[in-house]
Amino acid sequence: LLQSAAGVMIFAEPRFATAIIEERDLAGLADANEELDRVVTRLIERRPDIRMLFLVGSCPSEVIKLDLSRAAQRLSQRFTPRVRVLNYSGSGIETTFTEGEDACLAALVPEMPAEPGTARSLLVVGALAEVVEDQFIRLFAALGVGPVRFLPSRRASELPAVGQGTRFLLAQPFLAGTARALEARGARHIPAPFPLGEEGTTAWLQSAANAFGISQERFDAAVAAPTARATASLSRAKLHLEGKSIFFFPDSQLEIPLARFLSRELGMKLLEVGTPYLHRQH
Repeated sequence: LLQSAAGVMIFAEPRFATAIIEERDLAGLADANEELDRVVTRLIERRPDIRMLFLVGSCPSEVIKLDLSRAAQRLSQRFTPRVRVLNYSGSGIETTFTEGEDACLAALVPEMPAEPGTARSLLVVGALAEVVEDQFIRLFAALGVGPVRFLPSRRASELPAVGQGTRFLLAQPFLAGTARALEARGARHIPAPFPLGEEGTTAWLQSAANAFGISQERFDAAVAAPTARATASLSRAKLHLEGKSIFFFPDSQLEIPLARFLSRELGMKLLEVGTPYLHRQH
């Protein structure tokens, strides 16, 4: 069972699927690999529209020593080219649950095609609702930044290319593993605050504009209307939240950008901000 960020990816958009093996597998009453092959085969027969399937390791699969990496290779060879089977660990024993998305996206990076040449492109990394992707596409088009691609892509068969000319922005603060995998493929990270709130989103867009040599005049013109709408929207929320106190337990790695947003833009008082990891490089 996927939780938190990985679960949001599954249930928010029809991009992913899960399969659960029954209790008898945990008791050693069946060959786990045979059962896994049977479940995957049945799933693909029932859902011929599936083009990419993730085998997600969890506490039970680790207890019974089920090697999902080898299973994914075996099943990919069996179902290629119609279905690609990948794997990653979603175990909460050794990770925060938001790292499920990071592990998932990192598993996609080796599958991304190579970008020929050194022509620059922008890659936005992190699962986003399609309406948010559309908004970003319009903003980047107004700025003159592009071509712009997204990881994960809307269709499993259309993974974005990556290479020496790829510049990438992180949309979430918990994607350090994916960032390192992209850098290993030649992509370069654009340092930026995370796009939470008007201030964070404007600074995030400004970082992309600077990396692509966009003039300040064009940038100001492109973001003027969205900034005004965001400021007006936040002013209504500020009426209810300004002056109130908030405490962050270390849980999701979203704590620091959320604290910045709530404190600087909505006037909340920060009592304490904890985070399970602090990725200073990304």
